[in-house]
Amino acid sequence: MRAPKLLERPVQRALIASFGWQGCYAVHVPNGSHLAGGSLSRAKQVAALKADGVRPGFPDLTVLDQRQPRVGFVEVKREGRDDLDPEQVWWRDEILRLDLPWALANRPDQAREILRAWGWR
Repeated sequence: MRAPKLLERPVQRALIASFGWQGCYAVHVPNGSHLAGGSLSRAKQVAALKADGVRPGFPDLTVLDQRQPRVGFVEVKREGRDDLDPEQVWWRDEILRLDLPWALANRPDQAREILRAWGWR
């Protein structure tokens, strides 16, 4: 019997720990939410979140190297998924246009692989 695929949260938590073992801080950037209440209440909450700087599609993890002043971004998906929403595609393209590292992770063991691809380790 095949093991079930991991959801996004366990993949993300494993990546955060693994980036730490590699000498990097990995910080989760909450960029979406599940809102409660009626439509008017949710509309007010969305307006407040946007005013607070929440931007849909921004990568889930910001990775800071503890050894050198550099930053990279990781979009985390559940195990086996690699599809991006239009907002995530926009952020990926914008981050790459700015010549900053970006990666998609959908496995809990990808931190070392990502850092190597970025030329960090």
